[in-house]
Amino acid sequence: GVQLGMDPAKLAGVLNTSTGRCWSSEMYNPVPGVLPNVPASRGYVGGFGVGLMEKDLGLAVDIAQKMKCRVPLGSNAHQLYGMLSDHGYVGRDFSVVYEYLNKPSETNK
Repeated sequence: GVQLGMDPAKLAGVLNTSTGRCWSSEMYNPVPGVLPNVPASRGYVGGFGVGLMEKDLGLAVDIAQKMKCRVPLGSNAHQLYGMLSDHGYVGRDFSVVYEYLNKPSETNK
């Protein structure tokens, strides 16, 4: 929606009054300016850091593998937060993944 020109706050409003409603859109929106008191509106400062998210996802994936459980989305998320760590996002809030994924692909390498 945002890349098609929709206002991020209006899009969040639509999502939050439909079946798309969830914690990340209603309480911790990753788009800067949509919610005033979340890390996204403070340059992704504070909150739960990328490094901690990578560590916790790694622990979860390791346990799942030991239990012979498949967690493909968990593995993908762990890889993504590993890339964020590699690109210097370690000290920023985990919602900075929104910023990272919205940069042109050549800057994400």
